[in-house]
Amino acid sequence: MAIDSSASANRATDPLQDCDRTTYAITRIMYCHGFASNFDPEKEKVRALSTLAPVDGVTVDYTLPPEDVFAKFTNAVTAPKNSLIVGTSMGGFFAAWLGCELGLPFIAINPAISPAKSLRKHIGAGRTHFGAPFLLRQEMVDAYAGLKFRHDGDGTIVLDLGDEVIDPHETIAAVENRLPLIAFSGGSHRFDHMKALLPRIQGRFFTTRDREEMKIQQRP
Repeated sequence: MAIDSSASANRATDPLQDCDRTTYAITRIMYCHGFASNFDPEKEKVRALSTLAPVDGVTVDYTLPPEDVFAKFTNAVTAPKNSLIVGTSMGGFFAAWLGCELGLPFIAINPAISPAKSLRKHIGAGRTHFGAPFLLRQEMVDAYAGLKFRHDGDGTIVLDLGDEVIDPHETIAAVENRLPLIAFSGGSHRFDHMKALLPRIQGRFFTTRDREEMKIQQRP
């Protein structure tokens, strides 16, 4: 089901508010960053998510084998039974993998559903968004060819239809009727609708009591 940002976010239209979905006692959020990026608690998306629950994360090297990246993300999950996994771009691919493998709910934002395709343009030497050099080898990209985007868990796909890096329509075609889908008009690959998405995540995974406890924990 695709939902435009202009649609009403009520239980009748919003997959995150579907009353038939499993209820979780979420106490932490695990955030998976994208390619050539890093985990930074001061980044806008992480700070936004931290208003809901403490956010865990780790900087991974996507030039390493995917199994090594998966293991590093897994080791960073501090609440293996009570975490919500959120990831963007390549992090969205791993958020789905982690969620399905660990039995945790996940939200994949503008996910790389086919890294073997989307990573090709980065093969060779380059620099991360924070200035560190990297070398992505062809064989590391080829390693993703046998890894399918996981949709066998309790996840939601969130898209900006203005994504200029990963074709959102290809993503819709790949996951439609397999996972719930929220699509916002406009935006970009960086995802420009966190402000609109946040209350939907809050309503799905966090009760009023949870929010009051978070306020108490965040007081100096």
